Amino acid sequence: MKQTMIDIATQVIQYMTPVAYVGGVLLVVGFIAFLIWVVTHRGTGLLRLTGRLLILLGVFFLVSQIAAMALGLDPSVDFREAWFEINNKPFWLIGLVLFFPGFVMRLVGALRPTH
Repeated sequence: MKQTMIDIATQVIQYMTPVAYVGGVLLVVGFIAFLIWVVTHRGTGLLRLTGRLLILLGVFFLVSQIAAMALGLDPSVDFREAWFEINNKPFWLIGLVLFFPGFVMRLVGALRPTH
């Protein structure tokens, strides 16, 4: 059973790079929503939404790290194909990078009512 779970985990790890890219896009959208929120006092809903999605993705990466470590794997996302040439980064680091800005966006979005 454990070997089957390890085989499935090694197959799924290759699909984590696009999920990390989605998190990066959400960070950019959240930053744009924050700028709109500061300038026009609108965009609270978008700010809250991106915050929630970033929190979910961050928790997903953190839980994936814990599950992979329980199986004895060392999971990481490979960014070698990217233009910025960052090699392997562990799941927990990506999870924290997505979780904390999402948490801040969620808190800032709660300061004003939704328009």
